[in-house]
Amino acid sequence: MLQGWIKRLTLIVVAVGLVLRFANLDRKVYWHDEVYTSLRTAGYQGPVVEQAVADRPDLTAADLMRYQQLPPTPSLADCWQALSANPEHPPLYYLLAHAWGRLFGASVGGYRAIAAIFGAIALPLIFWLTRQLFPQQPVTAWLAMALLAVSPVHLVYSQEAREYTLWIVGLLLANGTLVRALRQKSPVDWAIYGLALGLTWYGSLMTVLLGLSHLGFMVLSERRLRAWLGFGLAQGLGLGLFLPWIGTIVSRWQRLQAVTAWTRAPAPLEYLAQRWGMHYSVLAIDFNLPYDHLWTVLGAALVLGLGTIALVCLWRSYPRSTALFLGCGLLIPPLVLIGHDVIEAAQLSRNTRYFFPSLVLMPVAIAALITHWLTFSQRWVRRGGAGLLILLLALGLASGVSYGRADTWSNKGFSATNRWIANDINQRPNPMVIVNPSHISLGEAISLSYYLKPETPMWLLSEPVLPSPDALQTAHPQGALLVYKPDSALLKTLSPDWQAIDADPSVQFFPHDLVTLMPPPGP
Repeated sequence: MLQGWIKRLTLIVVAVGLVLRFANLDRKVYWHDEVYTSLRTAGYQGPVVEQAVADRPDLTAADLMRYQQLPPTPSLADCWQALSANPEHPPLYYLLAHAWGRLFGASVGGYRAIAAIFGAIALPLIFWLTRQLFPQQPVTAWLAMALLAVSPVHLVYSQEAREYTLWIVGLLLANGTLVRALRQKSPVDWAIYGLALGLTWYGSLMTVLLGLSHLGFMVLSERRLRAWLGFGLAQGLGLGLFLPWIGTIVSRWQRLQAVTAWTRAPAPLEYLAQRWGMHYSVLAIDFNLPYDHLWTVLGAALVLGLGTIALVCLWRSYPRSTALFLGCGLLIPPLVLIGHDVIEAAQLSRNTRYFFPSLVLMPVAIAALITHWLTFSQRWVRRGGAGLLILLLALGLASGVSYGRADTWSNKGFSATNRWIANDINQRPNPMVIVNPSHISLGEAISLSYYLKPETPMWLLSEPVLPSPDALQTAHPQGALLVYKPDSALLKTLSPDWQAIDADPSVQFFPHDLVTLMPPPGP
């Protein structure tokens, strides 16, 4: 009877989760990182494009948008060259996007649909993984799938034109195939585990965290030489499949160090701690609130508290190997990330996506806890388990509906308000947008261009110096002169008799992100 109503409830929840994954794919702001997905998929290299568009007062938003489309004769070689120039992102998702673009055309909805497809594939995979871990408890697998279906963080990344849901699929496959290989003990199963590892490596370089959790589990649980031999050969196969990209990383090592330098910059520990809590909070609840908001804090306490109780329950009530496997998977990746940042004064752990090796297993652990409570002998415990399940599903569904109706979200980073900024610009008489030069200026300018009128002039500066008054008035003699996200150093280069006026404080973005340049009044 229990399995029957859990199965029916899960099927309803999964149906809603699939709708939320594929609904309004093109609605959210297409942000900086996604812009570079389209750029590299089309075969364009950022530095080359920056050089082509810099210091051109005649450039328009439509001119920038051409770099988001495939060229008239798309080249896989150009796509590979663009991807190779950025070795921090393995190429598989982007090659799939290139093929998608050639078949169906390049579009925001299309590239995000690839992520949504992998987000949907993750649902049966977590069911399968949970069945591997709890072969005698099919209810646990149904619950894990239901929790993942409406998990806000998985909904959000299923609509992100990046490789992260592909990585989630790889993580689930790698975890499940390891459990199966240890149980079946056959060379074929170890080979399948190695293939799954190869796929996972092509999802993210942070697969090293998965490798550490699997190694920790093997050290704590395995003494059989044959198991270690299979494990070692599978790891070798996974790395062997990834060898072509390892070669790219080695040859482009300086480039990799340069583009990931931000992860080594110091960040306040208090800020990082808020981020750590948020990573787990968004597993259950996400209304796009600040990190220190009460709901975010309560969400983090709920998920981390349940995770702790689940680990205790696993250790007391389930096989030791299952408890160790989930314990290593849940604890080792975040502890490595957090420990690295505390020791090195870095900020790698600020990103939710790097916690996915742990986050994909949390629904499994919580599902095991709820199953234990639902099958408990005492009625009040069973009712508590049912109440917890309904609470988690309700929070996830409410978060998903809120996300589906929004135009932007916190994962859009510094591009989150670009649609609102563009709306303000579009209402100005004959505007020209001057873009502050920085390491993110090209991506931000193109992201903004998605929402500007195509004919809007966009002047991307190559140096942090505003053009002279004569150059400004020659380039744009009539209309509004607007500077997009200027820093104080840039505005200090404005002619002393000109004024820099922030946007109206009532706008939905930071007023200093759109500054109007006002010439001195005429005689």
